[in-house]
Amino acid sequence: MRAQCPPGWARREGRGRVPSPPRAASAAPSGCGARAKMAKTYDYLFKLLLIGDSGVGKTCLLFRFSEDAFNTTFISTIGIDFKIRTIELDGKKIKLQIWDTAGQERFRTITTAYYRGAMGIMLVYDITNEKSFDNIKNWIRNIEEHASSDVERMILGNKCDMNEKRQVSKEKGEKLAIDYGIKFLETSAKSSINVEEAFFTLARDIMTKLNRKMNDSSSSGAAQGHKASEIIPPSCC
Repeated sequence: MRAQCPPGWARREGRGRVPSPPRAASAAPSGCGARAKMAKTYDYLFKLLLIGDSGVGKTCLLFRFSEDAFNTTFISTIGIDFKIRTIELDGKKIKLQIWDTAGQERFRTITTAYYRGAMGIMLVYDITNEKSFDNIKNWIRNIEEHASSDVERMILGNKCDMNEKRQVSKEKGEKLAIDYGIKFLETSAKSSINVEEAFFTLARDIMTKLNRKMNDSSSSGAAQGHKASEIIPPSCC
């Protein structure tokens, strides 16, 4: 008998099981059986996306955050990959599913399909590569075209440990972020500078927005005579 793929996974010829694009997520499902058991491991599932030109260090940032590791060997991401790490915020366990996208143009059609399910997007450029910084505006345009209108965004100027090769000043990065109303940090995957802070900040912003939405929904539901439990329908049973 042929084994079935677990939920959320799709088969691709010659590539085995590959996760399908993320869907918008909020609270962990509550229900019966295996789902109830799953719900005990985390309170929320946040799906994040790393985008930016090839070679800016997106994969290195992901590995530094998820495994506290750094690999000096550069291998371009083919298509898309992801890692998972569970963190704690305000007493809640947040499961972060972080998608690492290929920066090359030939993979753009594949990667933009993953924008829609993302709750937070990190736009990464290399401070030693001015072109990668200039292209941030193009990546922002991609977000506006393909992502949810209320997705949380953050700009990261990576490789800040290579100050002697810097082509983009910190002030320039900060100004761009201010122009778009986006938070900004300079990071270094190699030296582990601001990596934790970046992911925790983005997760906290998503949490704040999600709580605000749930409170607004609760208020609206109460005004219409609905119970709070009716706002988010159960996944099963």
